[in-house]
Order: sequence, then C-alpha cells, then structure tokens
Amino acid sequence: MAKHAGSVFSVDVTGLEPEAGQPAYARIGERIRAAILSGALPPEARLPSARTLAHDLGVARNTVDWALDQLVADGYIVRRRGAGSFVAARLPERDAPPLRPERDRIAVPETTPRRLSRRAEALRAYPGHYRPAAAVAFTPSLPPTDLFPRQAWNRLLQREAARSGDDYWHYGASNGLPALRRAIAAHASAMRAVRCSAEQVVVVTSTQQAVELAAKTLADPGDRAWCESPGYPPVRHGLRSAGLDIVDIRVDDEGLDVAAGLAAAPDARLAYVTPAHQYPLGVELALPRRRALLDWAHERDAYVLEDDYDGDYRYEGRPIASLQAMDERGRTIYIGSFNKILFPALRIAYAIVPEPLVDAFVDAKHIADGHTALLMQGVLAAFIEEGHLGRHLRKTRAAYDQRRLAFLEHARALRPWLDFGPAVAGMHVAARFTDAAAGLDDRAVSAACAEAGIVVHPLSKYGETARSGLVFGFAAALPQRMRSGFEVVRKVLASGRSRD
Repeated sequence: MAKHAGSVFSVDVTGLEPEAGQPAYARIGERIRAAILSGALPPEARLPSARTLAHDLGVARNTVDWALDQLVADGYIVRRRGAGSFVAARLPERDAPPLRPERDRIAVPETTPRRLSRRAEALRAYPGHYRPAAAVAFTPSLPPTDLFPRQAWNRLLQREAARSGDDYWHYGASNGLPALRRAIAAHASAMRAVRCSAEQVVVVTSTQQAVELAAKTLADPGDRAWCESPGYPPVRHGLRSAGLDIVDIRVDDEGLDVAAGLAAAPDARLAYVTPAHQYPLGVELALPRRRALLDWAHERDAYVLEDDYDGDYRYEGRPIASLQAMDERGRTIYIGSFNKILFPALRIAYAIVPEPLVDAFVDAKHIADGHTALLMQGVLAAFIEEGHLGRHLRKTRAAYDQRRLAFLEHARALRPWLDFGPAVAGMHVAARFTDAAAGLDDRAVSAACAEAGIVVHPLSKYGETARSGLVFGFAAALPQRMRSGFEVVRKVLASGRSRD
C-alpha cells in the first residue's frame, strides 16, 4: 500500500508573499513539484485529497484542483479513479519546464550548511546516518528478530499502555522508572557480578549516550581519552563530539595494551574498553591488564568506561565477571544495553555509576533529552520481572551456540585466506587475512560481497590493525543460509579481483 503523503510532507504556502502573476494555484503546484523533485514526496506516494489540502491551506478547493490538474498535465502526478492522486512512478526530466517562468520560481533554501562548527566538521568523516540493517549472513552484532518473543512483548505492551494513571504519559524522572532500575540492578548483579543498587542505575537510550554523558560529566574539552584500536567507531566519535582528544591504544591478544596507554597519555581522563569480549577482535582483557587499568584510574583520578555490550553470551569456559566487580575504588562506569540482546529499535540501555557521580549523571541526562521513553521502560521492567528476559537469554544463548558451531564448521573453507580469532562469546567473530591473502583490500572484499547480498564488515573500518580482514556476525545467520553465504565470500576471496 502506498504511503500517504500527508504523513511525510505538508504543503506550506504560508509566508510566501503573492507576487504579480503568481496565483495561489501556481504557488501550491510549484511547492508540490519541488517536494517531488527533492524526494520529500517519493514515487507512488499518495497525496492528501484536494478537499483536505484546501482545508489545510485555507484556499478554495478549485484552487487546489487547478494546481493538481497542472501537475497531472506536466507528468508529476497521476490520478486513479476511486483511489486519489499519486506521485508518478517515473518523473519527467529535471529540466522539464517549470509551472511558471524560472525568474518567478520560489527560491528553495540550500540544504547544506554554509558554515559548520569545528565539532561538526570533525564528525563529517563518520557516517552517522545508518541504513537499516538486514538480518542476513553475516551482519555483525544484529540480533535475529525471529527468536524474539513478540507475543509476550505485545501482551505486556498492551497491558502497560492500558494502565490507569499518568505515569507513562507525563514527564518522568531523568534516571528512569524505579521499577526498571530495580530490575536492571538485579539482572546485572546476577548475570555479571556487578555490585550496585538501583539508585546507581541511570537509564539511557544507547551505549553512545552513556559514553557521551560520562565524557560531559567527567572530562573537559581538550582532555584526553583512551580508545581501543581497533574499536567501536560510534563511541570514538561520541567522545570526540564531546570535545575530547582521542588517543588510540592498540589491542592485542590480551586486550587493551595498558602499558601503551600509560606511555602515550598517562594523564587521560577516561578509558573506553570492552573487556569481556573486545569489539571487534573478540579477545578478553587479561587479568593483569585489568588490575593495571584500575590502578591507573585510581592513581590518576581517571575513570574506566566498561562497555559490556554482549556479556550475557558466553559459550565456552567459565563466565567472566565484569571489570566493575573488581573495582574496589569506584572508578568504573558499567554500561549495558538491551538494544543488542532484544532488538535494536528498543533504544534502552543503562549506566551503573559510582554513588558520588549519580547526581551529576542524572543532571546530564536531564539536559540531554529529559528522560528515555517511559512506556517502553515500563514494558521492559515487566519483561524482566516476569522472567521473559531470562527465558529469552537461555533460548538465544542455545540458538546462537548452534549457529556459532555451524559457522565455524563452514568457515574451514575460508582458511586459505582468513585466520579466525576467538569465537567463544558474543555474536560475531573477526578474521585476519593470512599471509597468502595479505594483498587483499578488505573494503573491496566487503563491497564485492555486498553486491551479492552478503554482509561482512571490513576490519579496517574499526581502526588500525596489524593486518586487515573481515568481521562476521553469526547470531542472525540462519544455518541453512550459511553455506551459500560462505560460498559467496570464498568466490570473492579466490577471485583476487579485490587485490591492490
């Protein structure tokens, strides 16, 4: 069904002073035509009815009809009996004659800013506008929606939305609903050995927001922050947007090289780490380095941002306690998210903050966006309290393990080109090019796979590495699709057409 244009575009003729020879129908028609050419009204979009447009614009219906008739004549819209007016599937050439002479056309404001701030200029290299990610082989870090208990979630959503009172409909506390904060504290304590109370939990929308709040609360513009390299790009750019200088610290088989951080920037205010399952290499932060990192933070009055983005998924060996559980001196901010373990559109995450910092974090959250969506918080709290989260984690942990084992079995076909890293936890695995494939360009390989409908990320997009490679997700890859997906990757690697 075509999308109703009224939901994406409003014809606005207010503020346009009538000029000689510019009747109202011409101005209305020109504004609709400009919206079509700019893409605001996509092909096949259905326009509001002439009666609706006339009412909204305060003009006679005949005026709107004349404007639409001219657009039909020019080939920009089509009318379907009994259905309404629609944007044409194929538009006239962009140099087609306008509805009125060029000298009388309304000037369309430029969409590109004439001057950006230094902060915005620094962020332009980062593609912040994501395209919707599809759960196909081998999209990294994307939970499959086929395993999510939608019926249980929908039932809770309807129940919570129907509750009496205004708890979900007015402004709420910036740190989050008490019920959700209690549920999060209990979950983090039980699953990750985090030591906290509900008062230390601050509900946010994402890991990025938690990191940005920490940067604005604990550091000043110009202060330095350690970031893993390779590492998670959105966090690096979030810290930079807060005015911090990023110091990339290499990651090896034992995780973040703390000694390298001490040599490069001992005065840094923050260190961002993914200690349980480094993103993207998948290694664990070794115990001696954990201790060294916490000692550095204590001695230098710095803080560690522990991103435990998929710590609930471990398939081999004993569970690893959080870094925060080792911290006796209150120097760790523990960050967790439900966007990867439930579904990305949820937009609920959390920070567990040392008690002396709670008020400052809540103030920063209040300034950022007031509070996270209250109804979704209520649904998530019930989802956790009634045991659905625990059941979902058990179900997905077993399913992901099966997919992981199937992935590793099929991955043998790629060993001439790829050396796979640890795959004992999480939802993805990284692979570096072997000596035989050292001349391959991982971005070209990724692009060639994408042309065939297979998603693999180039390792180089995450930062400097000793050798480039590919990052595969296995959680969203159905076993029956893995074989064909690996065949695509194998053919691309074997072709050698992506070599420099």
